[in-house]
Amino acid sequence: MRRNKIRFVFRIVKSGEIVQRYHSSSIRRFRKRVGTINWQNHDFKVYLRVSYGNRFYNSGIYENLKDFLFALDAFADPSIPKYLYE
Repeated sequence: MRRNKIRFVFRIVKSGEIVQRYHSSSIRRFRKRVGTINWQNHDFKVYLRVSYGNRFYNSGIYENLKDFLFALDAFADPSIPKYLYE
């Protein structure tokens, strides 16, 4: 049986349109890419989704880096039960 990996996705939404999207299974690579977002420009929102498999995920919309990283760390917490994404 194939084990699903945790998948990280972000979408930058500006004026109701997606202007950038990125997904990865590596949190290190994902965090590096998040660092390239210009958070000083406040006319956009960033949608975050962390999927644990076919049925389970956490998501939210954020306007600043502090809240985004707090949610990312909470969603990617290693104490999340493995049965959610196996």
